[in-house]
Amino acid sequence: MLHIKDINHVVYRHADLDLLERFLLDFGLTVSHRTEQRLYLRGTGTLPYVYIAERADTPSLGAIAFAVESFADLHAAERLPGASAIQALKHPGGGHCVVLHDPSGRRIELVHGIQPVEALAQRSALVLNSAVEKRRFGDVQRPGKGPAKVMRLGHVAIGVADMPSMIGWYRNVLGMLPSDLIVEGDEQDCPSAAFLRLNRGINWTDHHTIALFQANRDVIHHASFEVQDFDAQCLGHEWMDDQGWTPFWGVGRHVLGSQIFDYWRDPSGNLIEHFTDGDLFNHTSPMNCTQACDSSLYQWGPPMSVEYFLGGSNENEPVTPRSLAERRRHTR
Repeated sequence: MLHIKDINHVVYRHADLDLLERFLLDFGLTVSHRTEQRLYLRGTGTLPYVYIAERADTPSLGAIAFAVESFADLHAAERLPGASAIQALKHPGGGHCVVLHDPSGRRIELVHGIQPVEALAQRSALVLNSAVEKRRFGDVQRPGKGPAKVMRLGHVAIGVADMPSMIGWYRNVLGMLPSDLIVEGDEQDCPSAAFLRLNRGINWTDHHTIALFQANRDVIHHASFEVQDFDAQCLGHEWMDDQGWTPFWGVGRHVLGSQIFDYWRDPSGNLIEHFTDGDLFNHTSPMNCTQACDSSLYQWGPPMSVEYFLGGSNENEPVTPRSLAERRRHTR
């Protein structure tokens, strides 16, 4: 079995890297390297990049990359059906990878040996006083305004046409475990959504690293990036709105995974999410089944857009910042 450590980065293709850079800086990522054809962005952690943007005429998802524990995992991976040979990564930080493709043909990269970089400054999580438990004495909370600093890539959600095949591949090839299924009746073999986590043994890991949603065609749904806490989430939402970007859905709290969420569209029309306060599972955590309904996706928040069910992808529809007049109308 492959030993996957975590999701590492995503690769997206965009026509306008300058506009995308502006959006992702407001979103809270940091540019770490740029060439004529590629833009590399990082979080506050030690990875040199968590998002690679490639210049292309037609926007699309290029790849999802997972870090494996050892070089031996790359040797095991290259023996899988359809796998590439081990090859050098031509990105900052070096390293090696094996390329696989899931049943939809989506490029999946298994990477190892990327050299870490020094972490960026990140404020500590706020200390909260509940009605019952007081933890903050004599101190005040004054988080500054600005983008919600992205710490790491947390998960990717995919719209899939063939749910059983896709679940089988991510379970059997990448060794993922189902945390939650959304089902119609008793149809566990073909759920309308599946939330899959990494198998890290006794170690705790995110409730899901890959989420699969039933769709009419295979399409990227969203990539999700973790921020420090609820205040960072709300301040980041306010910052994005002030810069003229139009929110898609949020701020709210999901049911399955419990994350506080905030979705936006990037300039190419892709969904991208901030999240915080998610559940953690390990290999002993049971799989749960939830009946399909609107309330299975969020506990509270603004009304959900019907586009969320349609895969969230609005390919080839450009998204630009609102004008000052539009922003004023938006906030009335």
